[in-house]
Amino acid sequence: MSPFITLSRIVVAAMLLCANGVQAGLYRWVDAAGAVHYSDVVPPTIEKQGHSQLNKQGMTIETFPAAPSEEDIAALKRRETLAKLRDAMENKQQEQDNHLLANYADTSELEAVFHSKLAVLAKNTESINERRASLEAKLASVKAQVSKIDDFTKREKLQGYVDDAEKTLAVYDQALQENQTEQDRLRQRYEKDRERLSKLLKESPSFPRPDPSTAPATLRAALDHQ
Repeated sequence: MSPFITLSRIVVAAMLLCANGVQAGLYRWVDAAGAVHYSDVVPPTIEKQGHSQLNKQGMTIETFPAAPSEEDIAALKRRETLAKLRDAMENKQQEQDNHLLANYADTSELEAVFHSKLAVLAKNTESINERRASLEAKLASVKAQVSKIDDFTKREKLQGYVDDAEKTLAVYDQALQENQTEQDRLRQRYEKDRERLSKLLKESPSFPRPDPSTAPATLRAALDHQ
């Protein structure tokens, strides 16, 4: 055994034996180089590092953990944020599950609501297409007239109509695109809800089901919440 290590142990033992009631206690810490230190006072530069307080017998009576680094604090915040997101997602899923079970006795009711929504969108699309076709035909006719009119005022008036009509056609195109996007979203949602409802019905066969006599009201409630 190294004489240096033996001497260090003797010094530590002597310090422990000489401790008296006036002392606040003995502290132990390890520096950045890995060396162990003992003292009755913790240096200010060490307070943020982990250290331990010992009693007269050299037993640890309290441990002071190292202050968290900036990296530790950032990692903790990330974990807390992820935990909150997981909780929010779980709560949202539970709400969606409760809604499905409370409003649909089986997947056929869910399908009925889905098709009713698609029918509304299809009717809107048909109406927009009809208005668009009518405006487009009228616009083509006006454009043909503009080139034949010599009167500046009349030509400017017709050109104003052309400009407005083209803007309206762009609005119709946007509405048609939005309708298509909504139809795609509904289909995706329906497939997801149907799969989820099937699973829930198998797992929770005793969950209260809607009263068949109130089916229309149930469908209306479902439509309002989708």
